[in-house]
Amino acid sequence: MSQFVHDPGDISALQADFASGASDPVVLVENLLRRADEVEPHVQAWLSLDRDNALRQAHACREEMRRGVRRGPLHGIPVAVKDVIDIAGQQTRAGSRSRKQCSPATMNADIVTNLRAAGAVILGKTHTTEYAYFDGPPPTRNPWRITHTPGGSSSGSAAAVAAGMATCSIGTQTAGSVVRPAAYCGIAAFKPSTQDLSMHGIVPLAPAFDTVGWFGYRLRDAVAVSLGLQPQRFKKTRLDRALRVAVVSDRLFSDASDAVIASVEEAKSRLRTAGHDVVVTKSPTALFECLDWHQTVLEHELSRIHGALETTHSEQVSAAWLAAIIRGKKIEDADYVSSRYQLLQAQAEFWDAWANVDVLIAPAAPDTAPEGQQTGDPRYIIPFTALGGPIATLPIGLAPSGLPLGLMLCGKPGSDAALLTDALQLAKAIEMPRFQNAGGLPSRPSDQRMQANKRDG
Repeated sequence: MSQFVHDPGDISALQADFASGASDPVVLVENLLRRADEVEPHVQAWLSLDRDNALRQAHACREEMRRGVRRGPLHGIPVAVKDVIDIAGQQTRAGSRSRKQCSPATMNADIVTNLRAAGAVILGKTHTTEYAYFDGPPPTRNPWRITHTPGGSSSGSAAAVAAGMATCSIGTQTAGSVVRPAAYCGIAAFKPSTQDLSMHGIVPLAPAFDTVGWFGYRLRDAVAVSLGLQPQRFKKTRLDRALRVAVVSDRLFSDASDAVIASVEEAKSRLRTAGHDVVVTKSPTALFECLDWHQTVLEHELSRIHGALETTHSEQVSAAWLAAIIRGKKIEDADYVSSRYQLLQAQAEFWDAWANVDVLIAPAAPDTAPEGQQTGDPRYIIPFTALGGPIATLPIGLAPSGLPLGLMLCGKPGSDAALLTDALQLAKAIEMPRFQNAGGLPSRPSDQRMQANKRDG
């Protein structure tokens, strides 16, 4: 395992340590800052790590705990925030030179306010691709192998957690920007139903799809973030039961690597062994068509929001971002409306066909994280983003290359609580275990390569 991969701590266990006095938020933040000193020069996840302010917040949380105040699962938990999200008093660069001179935010984005209300410690801002688009990659590296991409656009948010520099982190997804970095970096994530949380104070990309999401080292950590942000929604859980799981079959996935195919087969086997009913079913909607509709909507919207950059800052943005703006300006309003309509029809058709299924599963990417800085292929994720439902991402093992593999667990729009509950149950059978940091080895080393080795020798 890479020396740059490190478990930042189980959030539930950390809270138990806070309650017992075995540790406290100040000790936790100090440990994370020491970890950043070791690995940040290599991983480069942070745009700005606000050390002094993080320690002040941690001291305040510790004093609250000594007075018997506990705000919830995130009290005293350090969180990293993607730099498209406003933090009062700080610039929001959105990964672009065109915003280098922007004024500091005058107030927190709603998601940051909610984190603070839940007692979280804001560590600082993490790198993103330019305007959270596919390109304009930041300097961030994949902690598993620093010559490879961590994915995008929430590059720094995923890498900070995977490298053990943040207990959890916040990102955004418009195409595949939470799911893909989680899969590439071997951690868990949750993208709620599209537009589920307020986007106030977040630099928009395409409002039809922009959604706040979050990362945790494993799914139970991502669930803890959900509990902290929306306690009323997620307070009820269902008893363990046999679940009906559908593996989505579609020609979109026809170019999956051998390692990805083997990992899905192994997941199916493990879920069946655990007593779940697993079926493979063809998608009722041609997922390739969703790619086209999504691109039309995305580029139409981003060009109307950011179109002035073509004339005011053309030399300060990437060629890919400028090209997207130019393409978007050429999209007629009628074509935009038609694509929105087609997506609404596809959503109804798709989710009606899976009415009797608890969870859909699909691979998160065609392969492991590619070499270089380009952020990788979002095609497998985009249709599920466009179809509007929540997505939980699990790390399910390692390819023969030693890089992690991820799996999407998807639900219909509005089923966020049910999906997370079911995903936690499925994770018992398929999620990659936490690593023992002292030895740098997984607790079940044979499990991680089993699925790939069966196919790839």
